[in-house]
Amino acid sequence: MARKKVYIRIKQRFLALLLILSGLSGFILGVSIYKVYPTVFSSEKSAVRAISANNLKEKLAKKDFTLINVHTPYEGEIERTDSFIEYDSMKANEAQLPKDKNASIVLYCKSGSMSAEAFQTLKGMGYTNVMHLEGGMNSWKKEGFGLLDLSKLPEQVLPEEGFELPISWGDLAPRLIELGVIDEQKFEKTVSIGNQEMQVFKGNADIPVKINSGNNQFVVDVLWAMGLAQKSLVYEQGPMGKENRNQAGNFAATGGWTLARGGAMDHYNKHDLIQLTEEQQKKVIEIAQNVYRPCCGNHTAFPDCNHGMAALAAIELMVAKGISDEEIYKNVLKLNSFWFPGNYLTTATFFARQGISWDKVDAKLVLGSDYSSGQGAAEISQKVGQLPYEGFQGGSCGA
Repeated sequence: MARKKVYIRIKQRFLALLLILSGLSGFILGVSIYKVYPTVFSSEKSAVRAISANNLKEKLAKKDFTLINVHTPYEGEIERTDSFIEYDSMKANEAQLPKDKNASIVLYCKSGSMSAEAFQTLKGMGYTNVMHLEGGMNSWKKEGFGLLDLSKLPEQVLPEEGFELPISWGDLAPRLIELGVIDEQKFEKTVSIGNQEMQVFKGNADIPVKINSGNNQFVVDVLWAMGLAQKSLVYEQGPMGKENRNQAGNFAATGGWTLARGGAMDHYNKHDLIQLTEEQQKKVIEIAQNVYRPCCGNHTAFPDCNHGMAALAAIELMVAKGISDEEIYKNVLKLNSFWFPGNYLTTATFFARQGISWDKVDAKLVLGSDYSSGQGAAEISQKVGQLPYEGFQGGSCGA
């Protein structure tokens, strides 16, 4: 018994001496005690599973895991990142994490410290197959691998100067006023009009249609009025002319147009604002059926809201001018981007993480239901998660 007590005292003294020596070595050499004696001490820190930059690069070639950037503030990200979740907000953003607690997850930050903390959080949440990038983005760059900087995306999707479309306003606004589709006084009281827009509104200048963050409501409202009034096969052969014919006046696009003299249905599908041949009318329907908007699940051949009718008018103007289908889709995407900025910044983020820059995306694909319908946009938003930069809000479906 006495020998056992002596042995215990000797062991305790040895461990104490080991702690002191380890602490000194860590202080002098900058080496963690847990790395010097990993088998002697067990702790939460020693349980953190790490992956090197080179190994992560290899795994990305055959990606079968969820890659999450947890660094805050945002300072770039690694290719094929799935989402951005701040390291101290993992629990609050559990909906963005895999539902399968055994799913493979790799976390990273700038240096490895935030991802190590996020690792512990996920472990506490029951995730069993988590790793973090050792040394973070610093080690990634040290190995010569590049980073994506998505903070520049807003400048590409929503440039400050906006976009100029290959169509002009002509005398469209004055004609809409003359016909009563637009009540001039109501419009001026309701819609913010800049100097250039006022020149268009008064018919003093025939200038190209331009859209930016300052005039997007003016653009959508004037085009909405045209889309409502212009005679179109869409209103004969589309859902508003067939199964919804008796309810045509009850949609946001019709009942919501309160800026006319009289009622909106007094002008619905009544005026030849531009001349379209039968073939051009068919082309308008074909293109419109491929153009969706994130506010609902309907395509533009079912223009039941202001954005749908405005997009229809833009398509009609471009078809009348003989612009190619490809260019029409590109320009409608520009309009949609300013009408639904948050949605298309999210979509641009999704494509950027797949290695496709916004100027290289297939506009027709992006405008389709998988990305631009209400359901499609929601699914993309779920995949992308929190944007790593400031978001933008779009307009409503009313005047």
